[in-house]
Amino acid sequence: MNLLKIENLGFIGIIAAVVLVFFYFILGFSGMMAVLGIMLLFIFPIYLILDNFDLKQDEKIVFSFFLGVGIFPSLVYWPATVISLRLSIVISFVILVVVAYLVRKFYKKKS
Repeated sequence: MNLLKIENLGFIGIIAAVVLVFFYFILGFSGMMAVLGIMLLFIFPIYLILDNFDLKQDEKIVFSFFLGVGIFPSLVYWPATVISLRLSIVISFVILVVVAYLVRKFYKKKS
C-alpha cells in the first residue's frame, strides 16, 4: 500500500492553512488562534529538534505533536509557579528553539 508522501513543506503549509480555515468556520477566530498557538508552541520547536534525525516528514509532524503536548506544558508549569505564566511560555519556547539549534549544530545527519 502506497501512502501519500508528505516530503514537501509547501504541502504542509497548505494543510495547515486548511486546518486553520476549518477551525475558523467551526469555532470562530478564537478557535483558529488557539489551534495556531498549539501549532506554533507545541509542534514547531519539537519539529525543529526531530528534523535533525532520520525520520520521514509525516513521522516528524506526528511525533512532534505528541512529544510537544507532553514536553512543552511540563516546561511551562514549573517556572510558572514562580514567575508569570506568559513569561514562562516565552522562556520555554526559547529554550526549546535553542535546544533545536544545539542539536542541529552538534548532531550530524548520517547521509
